[in-house]
Amino acid sequence: MHFVSLFSGLAIVAAPLASAFTIAVPTNPTSGQLTEINWTFTASDPALFDLFITNSTNHFDLKAIVGEGIETDLGSITYQLPTLPAIGGYALHISDATNVDRVLAASPPFAIKAA
Repeated sequence: MHFVSLFSGLAIVAAPLASAFTIAVPTNPTSGQLTEINWTFTASDPALFDLFITNSTNHFDLKAIVGEGIETDLGSITYQLPTLPAIGGYALHISDATNVDRVLAASPPFAIKAA
């Protein structure tokens, strides 16, 4: 019984550390073209984050670094997609700027269209 109480207490303490970021699918993602990337956040989220494009065809296959040290309170950026294959399975990943292995949010999967 003590173990249950201990772990329950840890879960309560850890809960405020969870991220509330959400990130949307980019607007009209077309290879080599400008796209808008939007996210929401709460005051408990880090002030800065890193943003990556991955593809699920290879687990977390990094396709592009969108930005490092992006200011959370911007809520959106305009980004020129690199020339990427026109396929599905892409996702945006928000990572902690001080620890990129700590993924805070991921977009739903999306396809990039040919230019």
